[in-house]
Amino acid sequence: MSKIFFQKGVISILLSILILSVVLVIALGISFLMLQQIKMSGQIGHSVVAFYAAEAGAERCLYEVRKNGASSCPFSDVPLDFNSNAKYSTSYNGLNTITSIGQFFGTSRKVELTW
Repeated sequence: MSKIFFQKGVISILLSILILSVVLVIALGISFLMLQQIKMSGQIGHSVVAFYAAEAGAERCLYEVRKNGASSCPFSDVPLDFNSNAKYSTSYNGLNTITSIGQFFGTSRKVELTW
């Protein structure tokens, strides 16, 4: 056998390095999962705004159909207000279905009205 294994404390140092390596891998895995969850929770707010933008577009198209008898609602990338990055696009099939897609900072949500 090699002379290195006969020295005192070498095995305990190797064992402690192995244990610390395992702890490091576990800690890195947990931190990766936590960062993903933090990122996802930040996007929940974007999802809510995108949903309400889609709902606003659907309601506007429904208003146009019922009030003016419009046969189409080709609203495209309409902002909710001047200070917002939220926008919506709508379509109407002419029969009984309105589809609206709201977008906010790369997150999009779809609302469909059928009657």
